[in-house]
Amino acid sequence: MRKLTFLIIFFSLVACKNEIEKAERKTADKKVVSKPNSSKKLSYAEEIEKLKISKPKNSILSNDIQFINDSILKGKFKLDISKYELENSKKECFPTIMEKEEFYEYSVEADRTSTKEFKNLGDLNGDGKKESVFILPSLGWCEEGQSYYFTDNKIPRILTDSNCCHTESLFSIGDIDEDGGNEIAEYYSSCASNFKYIDIWTLKENKWKLVDKFAFFYNNGKYEAFKDFHKLYKKISKNKFKFLEISDMRANGELVMEWKIVTMK
Repeated sequence: MRKLTFLIIFFSLVACKNEIEKAERKTADKKVVSKPNSSKKLSYAEEIEKLKISKPKNSILSNDIQFINDSILKGKFKLDISKYELENSKKECFPTIMEKEEFYEYSVEADRTSTKEFKNLGDLNGDGKKESVFILPSLGWCEEGQSYYFTDNKIPRILTDSNCCHTESLFSIGDIDEDGGNEIAEYYSSCASNFKYIDIWTLKENKWKLVDKFAFFYNNGKYEAFKDFHKLYKKISKNKFKFLEISDMRANGELVMEWKIVTMK
């Protein structure tokens, strides 16, 4: 009886193996049959042209530099986005289609209600000229939020993953490292949470370098992010400053805060 059972199991396994091999051969044959044709894939530039033709009448592409310069910046500054477009083309990060009104809503134009369209931050790169900041929406689908741009094409943008950016959210904190250009602070907001951050940036060899990051509890009852920002930091000496981090508020209303000393390297 045991011998008979063994033989049944053995032949079942052999049959199963044969079925698996047949299925694999069928799959292999199917892959050959369904091999894609050799039609030419459109380049990034060609895909862009295709999007331009197919977009609705009152809409634009999010990377339409002519629209940005003519209708958003209005000749006050001529932005060059070629280096960002090159990066996006390598990642196949195609622009999105936006209604013109939507573009205004997410750009510098919408910032009129809270602050100036362009905010002067002083000399950022030590060239003796003052630079200003302005805001634009993402250029492509893979950019998650708005970006801060500057009125000098040599200065790179600061890319964010937030759509709650305002020009008043960037502050000049003076030339901490005494290299001729001001360091800046970015008030970062995710729109909803009480927990915000303040990033300190310095420009080195035309690249933004993050110096440090500080927590800022929004409804702290003592310091307002924009009105009282000058009270939150102080230069101590060359390459050294202190910043007041407000990380939380206890149930009794007591603030969790601490002055932190930072030495720039």
